[in-house]
Amino acid sequence: MEKPVMWMRRPWPGELPLAGMLLLLMLGARLLPGRELFEVGSSGLLASHLLLEVVAVVVSLMVVVTAFFSLEEERSPLANSLIVAFTLVAGIDLAHTLSYDGMPPFLDSPNGMPKAAFFWMCGRVVELLGFALALGRVRLPGGRWRWLLLGVAGSVLVAWLGGRHLALFPPLFVPGVGVTDLKAASDYLLCAGYLLLAWRLWRKAADSDDVELAELARASYVMGLAELAFTGYTSPGEWLVALGHVYKVVAYVFVFRAIFLSAMRRPHQRLHAAQRQLLLKEQQYRTLIDNLPIIVMRLDPRLHLRLASLQLETSLGRPLEEMHGRHIGDILPPEVAEAVLPVLQSALRGELAEVDYTFVSPALGRLHRHLMATPEHAGDGQIQHVLVIIQDTSARERAQQALQESMRETRELKAALDAHAIVAVTDRRGIIVQVNNKFCEISQYAREELVGKTHAVVNSGFHPRAFFTEMWATIARGEVWNGELCNRAKDGSLYWVQTTIMPLLGADGRPVRFIAIRADITRRKLAEHEAQRLAFYDVLTGLPNRRLMNDRLAQVIAHCGRERQHGALVLIDLDHFKEVNDTLGHAQGDALLRLVADRLRAAVRGSDTVARLGGDEFVLLLEDLGSTLDEATSHAADLGEKIRSMLAPVYVLDGHPVVCTPSLGIVMLRGDLPLDAEELLKRADLALYKAKDEGRNVLRFFDPALQEEVNHRTALLRDLRVALEEGQLRLFYQPIIDASRRIVGVEGLLRWQHPVRGLLSPGLFMPVAEQSPLIVPIGQWVLETACARLAAWARDPLRADWTVAVNISARQLRMPEFVADVEAALARSGASPRRLRLEITESLLQEDLDDSIAKMQALRELGVRFSLDDFGTGYSSLNFLKRLPLDQFKIDQSFVRGLPDASDDVAIIRMILALSAPLELLVVAEGVETEAQFEFLRAHGCHKFQGYLFGKPMPAEALPGPLLAE
Repeated sequence: MEKPVMWMRRPWPGELPLAGMLLLLMLGARLLPGRELFEVGSSGLLASHLLLEVVAVVVSLMVVVTAFFSLEEERSPLANSLIVAFTLVAGIDLAHTLSYDGMPPFLDSPNGMPKAAFFWMCGRVVELLGFALALGRVRLPGGRWRWLLLGVAGSVLVAWLGGRHLALFPPLFVPGVGVTDLKAASDYLLCAGYLLLAWRLWRKAADSDDVELAELARASYVMGLAELAFTGYTSPGEWLVALGHVYKVVAYVFVFRAIFLSAMRRPHQRLHAAQRQLLLKEQQYRTLIDNLPIIVMRLDPRLHLRLASLQLETSLGRPLEEMHGRHIGDILPPEVAEAVLPVLQSALRGELAEVDYTFVSPALGRLHRHLMATPEHAGDGQIQHVLVIIQDTSARERAQQALQESMRETRELKAALDAHAIVAVTDRRGIIVQVNNKFCEISQYAREELVGKTHAVVNSGFHPRAFFTEMWATIARGEVWNGELCNRAKDGSLYWVQTTIMPLLGADGRPVRFIAIRADITRRKLAEHEAQRLAFYDVLTGLPNRRLMNDRLAQVIAHCGRERQHGALVLIDLDHFKEVNDTLGHAQGDALLRLVADRLRAAVRGSDTVARLGGDEFVLLLEDLGSTLDEATSHAADLGEKIRSMLAPVYVLDGHPVVCTPSLGIVMLRGDLPLDAEELLKRADLALYKAKDEGRNVLRFFDPALQEEVNHRTALLRDLRVALEEGQLRLFYQPIIDASRRIVGVEGLLRWQHPVRGLLSPGLFMPVAEQSPLIVPIGQWVLETACARLAAWARDPLRADWTVAVNISARQLRMPEFVADVEAALARSGASPRRLRLEITESLLQEDLDDSIAKMQALRELGVRFSLDDFGTGYSSLNFLKRLPLDQFKIDQSFVRGLPDASDDVAIIRMILALSAPLELLVVAEGVETEAQFEFLRAHGCHKFQGYLFGKPMPAEALPGPLLAE
């Protein structure tokens, strides 16, 4: 529901300055010396007091009148409260006015400050109660007259008590006593009450945007300040007394303003609601017209279009704005207008007319339509409009055509049915009265063995009794039954049939016969069973596969929600499993996976699920680990350690002992987890990655920090993709020299000119890129750039003999089109293949070594040379090196760093250099940074050198000449 329009400032905090100013004014008046404004008994005092009180009484009566005639009509909860409260206040304030010195005697009792103070206090108490009723939204029962009369009677009663029996009440004004008298204490109490109510009213008004409460809060606040003026006066002529009466008048004005605003805003709200209702009805009408499955048009007497539904626009392929106001003959296609216009002319003559026609819609194709035109009469009986309703009858026409075709097909099918279907006819009791040859063939019973019997003769016992009870209940109602039946042939073999049983009804509507038509689906059922096994279970281990695991995972999460328990998803990966395949063969690797599956089955409970995702990845779904997360996590950790310990012992594969430890990633499950299986597996994979990163053979739980790391990697990949598209990548070159310090080539090293972070080294982004498909286009860009640089240097006599080496990623090498991509890059640039060196690492060749060697050999035949990078850090064997078509290998800088003092590094370097001679490979030492390292390597026969001693990676333009001395 829409909130009413507010004609007020929100009470907070914009009015605090005004409230503070009123408070400071009152406090200043209290501290002002010489506070006598009028002499006691003077005419000025009497006139000012009379003026202020008359204004207060008049405003009180205005409040009563407005509440009586406006708020009561709106049934506001404030109506009766304000009527009775301010009727009392007006009467009591009038009595207070008449009780001042100088006024005629009131009720035959002498006037004076005690009497005036009594009426003042009574009026303020009643006013305070009125504000309290407003705060509580107390709805006083009954009509307004009752409470008006009650207010009048109450004010008369108070006037009578104060005029005749004042001595019954404690004295509220004792001259000379000052702030210590009862009057001051009462005023302080009233002041606190008013201010407390003001605060409560203010809070409630701010929460509900209530106009009345906001104004009443202001009134209560001002009355609280007014009461502060009367706490310490000793004479009615003081400043404080006059200021207190002024504040009281201001408070009454706020009360009147509250009622006035409430009464004035109601008509505006009604008008606004009426406008919204009218707009809503118009929208509903338009929506109804546009969503009817028919076309509705309204034409004027000249047959010009005045209104149409959106279906007309769709049918004709023209916008309604273009058609509005035009003659219908100009809108419709000529052949349609020729059929329709006579019908519309009949409608203009006052007749209901209709016609069927066919036309080709530009958007919907060929359509059959039924048009009905009816006249709309004005109040004087004249035809004002013609209402046109067009119904699409295309479906009906197609149905009729289909019916005719169906009848023809039925005749043909009837002849073919016996030749291709298993048919049996029974009476209403299920006794077989007729079977065809197909039935006898599949059941292996002769016709005479079947006729006169029930189908119990072929009952296999596969289906429960309830199955046949439901089937008979269906056909007994005259309904067709469809289902699959497993029957037993005469030789005891089982066969499956897809069965349709159709009841033939008699004149009484009850079945008299049943026709059963069956199709042999035995092969399909066997295939389905096998397909289900293949679809949901891993062929190698017999464990549930990913598809079934996803289903079980949803069940586990639902179970956790129902039972208020926690579960866990455990992702298991075998450490160094690839080495088993590489060393013992894939057959032994499969045998290891089967042994792991057996151990996992033995390690978990019967309610848990063990599944294989593929490769060497397994999943455990653990249920009922505990009702709290801490308990469940502890239980999951114990189970994880148990599984790890059970998988860790040695496996024996074809007589070979094999150690294959597991790494585990665990993510906890609960019933309210709003994640799908894919996301949960991602989280478990993050935890598994953490376990691998921390040394393997450990378990780790998913940590949100892992997700943050993934987010960082995702953002980096997104920026890297933009860098590739916007040309932010740079290729720097580091010189490679021979023993005479002459540059013989360079290695191309990638850099990223980030627009914000500046020039980035590959260590900041390449590890992420190498784990994503983005490494392929990046590697291709590096290759294209290096070839273009080779082509440019071919025209430079000083650099024409230089080689350029670039690194090749594992993804690039595994791409089927890798060789073609290198050939294309060389062809486009015109670079010499003999000047291009492709650097690979040992880890690149761990998968499908034969394929990698074939690709390298194909490129070598073109002239491209290969270099083995980071030699010595992998697991290369001599046989491995002998098979590869390499020209050189590069000694990793970790072995160069300790030269010439580290004895271990010296021994390794000597061994590598000695190995290069029989293999006929050149050796490049990386990371040469000192003269001592260079001299040692040169003295021991190293062929080429690369490192900061000879130059850091730099743009091509910054490279020195062929001799470093230049």
